[in-house]
Amino acid sequence: MRFKKVLSILIIVVLTAVLGGCNSLKDAVEKAKPLIPKGYELVYIEQVSNNSGIVFYTYETELSVGIFTKNAIGWEWTGSAVGKLVTYPDGLQWRYADLGENGTQYSLYYGKITNKDITSVTVKTTNGETVQGNIVPTDQLRLWYAFVSEPQVPSVNADITGYSSEGKVIYLFSQPKE
Repeated sequence: MRFKKVLSILIIVVLTAVLGGCNSLKDAVEKAKPLIPKGYELVYIEQVSNNSGIVFYTYETELSVGIFTKNAIGWEWTGSAVGKLVTYPDGLQWRYADLGENGTQYSLYYGKITNKDITSVTVKTTNGETVQGNIVPTDQLRLWYAFVSEPQVPSVNADITGYSSEGKVIYLFSQPKE
């Protein structure tokens, strides 16, 4: 237990030292590269607000996401998530993550769009909030993400819908509601 605490503090100190003073999100991502496990490839960076940015990495068929936040010192790594994407039904793949530390929390759904006809995505959360997803074309694949206002437990109770350019539902993930 004590070892884990010391290791956590050490990692935070190293990340702060490495990333501290980065004036741009791109600089912070570049400085963080040595900390990313081998085999992961950076596929997308976007500043999503004045003080936060999102980063996507791929590893084989996996997709991971990271959040950077800006403070008085510069940009710093806030959190990341990696894991299996929900791949059923066909057309869109997704995962949910709660990212953050020190009181800063980001809750988001993210994934890959595999059906070329999907032009928009919405997430209806467990508390009834409907959020329009952001679709991001990259050289290799189409990504999407949607920040939601509060943590989702269980995350699979959200409705995730993919629409065609005509507004037709061509993807729907929806679990029976109690």
